[in-house]
Amino acid sequence: MRFWAAIVGLFFLAAADLLQAGALAAGNNRVALVIGNSKYVYAPALPNPAGDARLMAEVLRKAGFNVIEGIDLDYAGMRDRLNRFAEASYDADTALIYYAGHGMQVNGKNYLIPVDAELTAPAHLKTRTIQIDELLSALPPDPAVGIVILDACRDNPLARTLAASLPKSRSATAPGLAPIDVSGSEVGTGGVLIAFATDPGSVSYDGNGANSPYTMSLARHLSEPGVEIQSALTRVRGEVAAETNGRQRPWHNASLGREVFIGPQSPPPDAAAPQLPATETPTEPPSSDARGWEIEQRVWDEASKRNTLAHYEAYLQQFPKGAFADLARLNIDQLKKAPTVVAKTESDASRSATVAERPATAADPETDTGTELTESAIGLGRQEKIELQERLLAIGYDLDQADGNLGLKTRRAIGRWQEENRLPPTTFLTSKQYARLKLDTDDALKSYRAQRASEAEARKQESAPSEATQKPQPAVREKPRRDQQREAANPRPAPKAAKPAQRKSGFHTCSGIDGTFEVPASQRCPLSGYAHY
Repeated sequence: MRFWAAIVGLFFLAAADLLQAGALAAGNNRVALVIGNSKYVYAPALPNPAGDARLMAEVLRKAGFNVIEGIDLDYAGMRDRLNRFAEASYDADTALIYYAGHGMQVNGKNYLIPVDAELTAPAHLKTRTIQIDELLSALPPDPAVGIVILDACRDNPLARTLAASLPKSRSATAPGLAPIDVSGSEVGTGGVLIAFATDPGSVSYDGNGANSPYTMSLARHLSEPGVEIQSALTRVRGEVAAETNGRQRPWHNASLGREVFIGPQSPPPDAAAPQLPATETPTEPPSSDARGWEIEQRVWDEASKRNTLAHYEAYLQQFPKGAFADLARLNIDQLKKAPTVVAKTESDASRSATVAERPATAADPETDTGTELTESAIGLGRQEKIELQERLLAIGYDLDQADGNLGLKTRRAIGRWQEENRLPPTTFLTSKQYARLKLDTDDALKSYRAQRASEAEARKQESAPSEATQKPQPAVREKPRRDQQREAANPRPAPKAAKPAQRKSGFHTCSGIDGTFEVPASQRCPLSGYAHY
């Protein structure tokens, strides 16, 4: 009897597990569209996209995605897969699109190119390509998370053919893809993430094997247990940049409202953390504080965007064992090997030499001391200074205006901000403090700029005269040219001056309140009050 009771108990436990798994699956509906185009009809075949798409489809299936896959698709095939994805992902929690193949930008818009596209006329952009805006429109509505990953920044002969057919006034093709701003996207409150294989306007590289460096790195890091997608993409950026000696730097832009995990949200509890050798740079930031990591990432993003010796050395001074330390040293070596680049950044390098000589401090923004030298190493241009002042104004500090001149009032505001954040109030920023200030004031800056725009519009409306007070001016019709010529040849005679009226003989004039009148000279003016002339 106990045996059967145990069997029944195990049955109900198994059923409960199945129901729980089903509930989890129902609450985590994930759909992916994966396309890889290699065999182009009117361009040389690409070696990697088909293999890249197959690899990503396998990774996403293992991560629990329902994958809609397409290899070497023509225009009709890409349309069909996109429509199927839009229908399948309509109620999804997470929707992901991965595309590998040829893409191009024209006038700031991005287009994906099917394998049968021949682009020899401007109209072919509308009839033979897929605009990336259509991919964003296919993502599910609120509150899903939408992810678009594009390995489509290759050197593209089809783009050159199209550019030759465009009129000069519209010939605005450029290498790679144009950046996509997702801050104003209306696609779901979960948010949108866009990832490119390399920086906007740059060209990515195919690998020597079956896969590109970008997709190989994606496959390694995207579904790692416990790794949020933006952290995974940061690792991919560092890995690909190191592998290509800095020639290719993956890029992403996100407006996510929550953390997104492609793989399991946390590693198995019994998984032992691997021990790193003492000389190896850790892949995670030294501090477990997520805020500290975000500050480091902001500093690194600024350094990689500027791409100067001064900025990389400033990053290393702040984060000597940071997640990007090896890549920073590699970039410094590359810049020093290039004479033209060194010449351009000579003043920055000399300015940061003293910073590099100082002993490295721990990456703790609360003990960081700003000096004129540390602020110079940030390399703020006039626009960055104006933005800095706008941020201070947005959080309530008193400045006359944001004019790019960091005068006494701006310095006092920086000092008060430092004091309120338990930083040494030196009135000069370090790169970490600057990153922290930007992080703390992003939302306030958006509100401040929106308010300024609203006030400017209100002033414009007040200064403009209302339609009711504006009197229509009568239209002056110009005479025909023939009449003008005739009048010029035969001018009209000037009008004769009117002769003064002559008084009639035998009469004299009387004048009174009713006017003047004449009476015979033998008579007097009949009423009193009249004058006699």
